[in-house]
Amino acid sequence: MAWPADVLARREREREALLELARDYVRSLSRRMPVVAAAVVGSVARGDFNVWSDVDVVVVAEGLPDRTPDRAALLSADAPGRVQAVGFRPDEFDVARRKGNRLAREASEAGVVLSGGDFFLQRSRSAS
Repeated sequence: MAWPADVLARREREREALLELARDYVRSLSRRMPVVAAAVVGSVARGDFNVWSDVDVVVVAEGLPDRTPDRAALLSADAPGRVQAVGFRPDEFDVARRKGNRLAREASEAGVVLSGGDFFLQRSRSAS
C-alpha cells in the first residue's frame, strides 16, 4: 500500500521537529561541557517512532562523571521532556562499541549525527 504524499510529508515534518529538539538539546549541553559527538538513535533515527517515543540521544563528551546517577543528572539537566540522553566518554564509547553495546554501535553506524560526524565516521570504518 502506498502512503498518500500528505501523510508522508506530515510524518517527515514530525521527525524533523524531533530531530530539531535533539539539536537544541545538544547545543545547550555544549555550552556546559565539551561535547565530542552526538547522534539520535532508535525509532526517531529510523523513522518508525510513535507519539510515545522518546528521542534517544547518544552523547560523547569529555569529563562526564564516573557515577551513573551523577552522569544522568548532568545529562538530563537541560533535556526537554522527550529527550533521553545516554553519555559516554570517548574511551568508554570505543570499549562499549567493541563489546557490542547497541547504542554505541547504532550511533556510529546508523544514527542521525547531530555533531562530531568525524568521530562516528572513524568508528564506523574501523573493524571491531
